[in-house]
Amino acid sequence: MHELREINWFPGHMKKAINKIREKLDLCDGVIEIGDARAPFSSFPSYLDKLTENKAKVFILSKADLADPMVLKEQMAAFRERGVEPFSFDIRDKKNAKILLSHLAKVRTKQDKKYARLGFPAPSKRFMVLGIPNVGKSTLINMLSGKKKAPVENKPGKTRDEPLLQVSDKIYIHDTPGILEPNYENKEEIARLAILGSVRMDILPLIALTDYMLEILLEHYKSNLEEKYKIVAKGNDDEIFQSIARSRNLLLQKGQPDSERARKLVLTDLRSGALGRISLDR
Repeated sequence: MHELREINWFPGHMKKAINKIREKLDLCDGVIEIGDARAPFSSFPSYLDKLTENKAKVFILSKADLADPMVLKEQMAAFRERGVEPFSFDIRDKKNAKILLSHLAKVRTKQDKKYARLGFPAPSKRFMVLGIPNVGKSTLINMLSGKKKAPVENKPGKTRDEPLLQVSDKIYIHDTPGILEPNYENKEEIARLAILGSVRMDILPLIALTDYMLEILLEHYKSNLEEKYKIVAKGNDDEIFQSIARSRNLLLQKGQPDSERARKLVLTDLRSGALGRISLDR
């Protein structure tokens, strides 16, 4: 794997976002932490858990329809062993909104207990949606509300403010910008998030990132790679990308294979699910 130490994955706007989140947390009854089902452990920053340790929590794994189902099943079991019962579903499917809203309504807080003692109905609840960039926070809110209220764009750092949105009679949601761990000691972990699109491509070394991506594909999903691009995956990394370029007629002016375009193609296909259901965490 090529050197990835120079990735600038914690820009200034993210630090400001964390400060704003701290300010809003006191106004919230609980948090909804959302991660990517294709890399559930890498996409649940431990920093978020520390930041919200005194709040009621709901965990959601988004993009489950893109994850390797056998691997995801094992990872869900691992979460349960940690005392966490995560939801895992396609957050674009509105049928899942009722399931999640019902669960949110049942979350009990200290304020609920106080109202119950006084014989009053449970008050409205505020939840904050937290997660890494481009993991589906805004898509989740739009699913819950039944209409488009939060901005959705397939680029990290799109959400800039924290609007309070009503998604049911007694449930309100704060949207937030995506935030990353301030210090990733495991560079492969941040690389996996970059493969999924949670770090801007303009600050990443394409060759290092796609070589690491290819390493994962060759070890666990070689048949997906060969069937998708009609190649035999042999040789070094660049030779394999050259084979993909020739197969897809991605050629330079002199007829040479354009391995850079091939690298970007495979990265795009992995993110979209065109390569099949793939999990990066193991």
